[in-house]
Amino acid sequence: IEDTQGVFALIGSTGVGKTTTTAKIAAAFAARHGATALGLITLDAYRLAAHEQLRAYGRILGVPVHTAHDRTALEDLLDLLSNKKMVLIDTAGMAQRDARTKDLLDMLAHPSVKRLLVVNAASQGETIDDVLQSYRAAQAHGVILSKVHEAVKLAPALDALIRHKLKIRGIANGQRVPEDW
Repeated sequence: IEDTQGVFALIGSTGVGKTTTTAKIAAAFAARHGATALGLITLDAYRLAAHEQLRAYGRILGVPVHTAHDRTALEDLLDLLSNKKMVLIDTAGMAQRDARTKDLLDMLAHPSVKRLLVVNAASQGETIDDVLQSYRAAQAHGVILSKVHEAVKLAPALDALIRHKLKIRGIANGQRVPEDW
């Protein structure tokens, strides 16, 4: 994905590693294409720690992190960053059955935004199926398998992705940025 241009929103349940994965992709992209070609946006106004974590990675990379609190602000930021080769959007994690999940997906319904669903590889197969359905994985640009290092078995995750005919766009195998990408 770090060799692809476009606007990518990382979505998924709470704690699956969206912010760390955003940082990994950003670091890999910046190393190949330069930090000036990268834009970072966070929609995670709920958790201060996630917001600050991405800002810290942005400072290391020399890339400012912008915050959007609603769809209008997101559209304004996408216009502002339209000259960037890649824009990454880190989103707030929400349980797949949270009513706000639909609101988040609606907010990201901008024509230029490609959604990447981050899925915890260590989750049970039934949970992964539920996540794939709730987050409309079939309409996403692909899936990123996270926390592969925590999975006792990869079969449930791979089975779900195969059955839903989804593309794996990346694998996160640890906490180190960007080494575990």
